[in-house]
Amino acid sequence: MLRVTRSASDLLLALSLVLASSLLGASLAVAQDWGEDDDWQPNENQLGGRTTAGPPTTPWSLRAGVGFTVDPDNFLLNVEVPYRFDQYVAAGPMIQVGLGDDRYLIAPTANLTITGANLFEGEMARFEPNLFAGIGFAVIDNKERGGANRDAGFLVNAGVGLDYLLSDRLTIGSRMIFNFLPGGTLDETFFYSWEVAGVRLNF
Repeated sequence: MLRVTRSASDLLLALSLVLASSLLGASLAVAQDWGEDDDWQPNENQLGGRTTAGPPTTPWSLRAGVGFTVDPDNFLLNVEVPYRFDQYVAAGPMIQVGLGDDRYLIAPTANLTITGANLFEGEMARFEPNLFAGIGFAVIDNKERGGANRDAGFLVNAGVGLDYLLSDRLTIGSRMIFNFLPGGTLDETFFYSWEVAGVRLNF
């Protein structure tokens, strides 16, 4: 396999950052236009009538979670800031950070999430499964390797999760993320992430 030099890796990282920023800007622009056209604001009808802590007042939310990654094996920190178009569709940036003793990975992506809201009835209505996918890049650094020990490359991910609504504003959940590195990044073509426990705050 052709090894990417450090200077080439830095250039690829810079180009990937520009690409990710452009994708994020485009998604936010679409979200703003969509919101203006539909004049959508969350209310208790759109959120299934749940008013435990009052409905959110903006379409933004913040999600943070912890877990682990496999191959490379790291402790996982995961943060996402999605913009909700409605109760079913959201988009926004997500960043996975994997931390190990002598290695780390950083994987920012622009993600689209489809939520299965109101699939269940009664108390089960608080459970919301979701599917998501995104594109971005990954930087992997592994000081345990000989020779080149850092590389950056294109990333495509997809995943599935299950959330439980404690209130209209607070949600807990877990999800699995499948990360594909089509070009190979530091000889890695795939890694798996499990966000064992996550919390989402709807603003």
